[in-house]
Amino acid sequence: ARNLYQKIKYVSYFCGDMDKAAKQYDLLEELNVNSSGVQAATGRTGLFLISTFIDGLIGLYFARKHQEDEAKWTRVGEKALEIMMKLTNSSSWNFSNKLYLLQAEYFFLKNDDRAYACYKASIKKAREHKFNHEEGLAHEKLATYLLYKNQHDEALQYFQNAKKCYVIWDANVLVQRVEKAITILSPLCIGGM
Repeated sequence: ARNLYQKIKYVSYFCGDMDKAAKQYDLLEELNVNSSGVQAATGRTGLFLISTFIDGLIGLYFARKHQEDEAKWTRVGEKALEIMMKLTNSSSWNFSNKLYLLQAEYFFLKNDDRAYACYKASIKKAREHKFNHEEGLAHEKLATYLLYKNQHDEALQYFQNAKKCYVIWDANVLVQRVEKAITILSPLCIGGM
């Protein structure tokens, strides 16, 4: 069941179904398993690494969205940040873009302008390391941040960049989801599409 919950959580997150992703996170917690879905002692499995990253993104998203449980979700994000810092120290190639993205989302939560630089750093590292899906995710998250800042034209650019990354990754569902955002956003922009 754990692996199934992990996979559902991952797919739900990438497809934008945040409530379902959070539900899977909570189900794993109810199973009295650490948030990675594997024994904490192993700490090096692919499942642990990806789950830590996704858990952090889920946590920071909900910390921004749900005031009544902000503390719970902030702790989830902070825990992921702590683990990702350690992982980045051992393998910057594999984890630096993930750490930058978690930091960006944390700064977004705290309304700290350092978020922008962290999003840009995440994009740069993901591109350098050929992590197309994570580059797309960083573009998309930066676009969302820019929408929050009412910077529609720049947000549109980053949604378009996310779409290009998702096309390379051959993730048609994600391409369609981002295209919807582009279609909605375009009329609000000076430059249009």
